[in-house]
Amino acid sequence: AGGAYVPLDPTLPKEGFASRLQDIEIPLILTQQRLVDNLPTDVAQIICLDTDWDIIADHKDENSISAVTAQNLVYVLFTSGSTGKPKGVAIEHQQLLNYLHGITQRLDLSSTTNFATVSTLAADLGNTGIFAALCTGGCLHILSIECATDSAILAKYCRTHPIDCLKIVPSHLATLLASAPSDSILPRQQLILGGEAASWQLIEQIRQQAPSSLIFNHYGPTEATVGVTTFAVQNQQISTQTVPLGRPLADTQIYLLDKQLQPVPIGVPGELYIGGAGLARGYLNRSDLTAEKFIPNPFAEMGSRLYKTGDMARYLADGNIEFIGRVDQQVKIE
Repeated sequence: AGGAYVPLDPTLPKEGFASRLQDIEIPLILTQQRLVDNLPTDVAQIICLDTDWDIIADHKDENSISAVTAQNLVYVLFTSGSTGKPKGVAIEHQQLLNYLHGITQRLDLSSTTNFATVSTLAADLGNTGIFAALCTGGCLHILSIECATDSAILAKYCRTHPIDCLKIVPSHLATLLASAPSDSILPRQQLILGGEAASWQLIEQIRQQAPSSLIFNHYGPTEATVGVTTFAVQNQQISTQTVPLGRPLADTQIYLLDKQLQPVPIGVPGELYIGGAGLARGYLNRSDLTAEKFIPNPFAEMGSRLYKTGDMARYLADGNIEFIGRVDQQVKIE
C-alpha cells in the first residue's frame, strides 16, 4: 500500500509503547488480541489480525495503487544507542535497496537459499534474511522465540528444515552451541555474525564442528541501514582481539577520523564515520539529534553526509578494519 512500518517489541511496558507511538504519531496498529491490554487505546486505531477478519473481509482484496518513490520511508526502527532514550531511525526505500544489493552480492545469495531469523523483528538484525529472501525469491523461516532460544528445539527444526543462511548475535550462538551439537543448528552455507563483537574462540569452535559453513562478520548501526561492512573469515592468521569488521559494502564509505575530522594513519585508532547511499534520513521528529549525529561530509560533494558512530576502530595493514570499542569508554592518557 506504500505505508512505512514500525515494528515494536510486544514485551515493552505500556509506557514504552505510549512514548514510541506518540513520538511517531502512527495512525494504525496491527497486532493480536492477546497483546491489546498492553497497548494505549487513545493513540491509534488497533486492528487484531487474529480476531478482526470479519471487518477486514469487508474491504477490497485488490492490491492498492502505490505511488511510493525511492525517497519515501520504508520503516522506522527504535534504537536506544548510547543515550538510553529510544529514538526512531527513519529508513527510506533507496537505503534499504542499496543495502540489499550490496549484501546479496557480497554473500552470493540466491533464489535457492533458505534463510532463518532468530531475533526480534523490532531490530534490524533479522532484516538481512527477511528482505534478502523477499528480493531473491528465497525461502524465509521465521522462528518462534521458543525455537530460537532452545537449542534442542532449534536442532530438531533444522534437521527437518535445513537452513542455508543464518544471521545471529555471537553471544546468542555461543549459548546455543553450549548445549547442542553445532552441526545440527548451524547453516549449511552462510553464517553471519552481527550485533556485537565476535571472538576468535567462537570462530574456532564453529570451524571445528561445522567446517563447511562460510563465516561472515557483519558490522553496522541501524542509522546506516542494517550493516555496512563484512569480513569473510577464512584460515588467515590475524592478531586482533576480536574478529575484524572487514571492508565496506558497495556505495558505502568508511572513514576513521581524529577529533579534528582528519584521517588517521594505518594502525592508529580513530572514530568510525560512515558515508554513502545507506545513511538513514535521520531520527524521526528529532531534527536536533539528526544534526548532531549526521554531519556534513568534508570529503565529498556538497550535501553529502557522514554518520558519527561513536565507535573506535583502526585500519589493519591489509585494509580491513578492527573494532576497538566505544569512544565514551576510552581512557584518556596524558
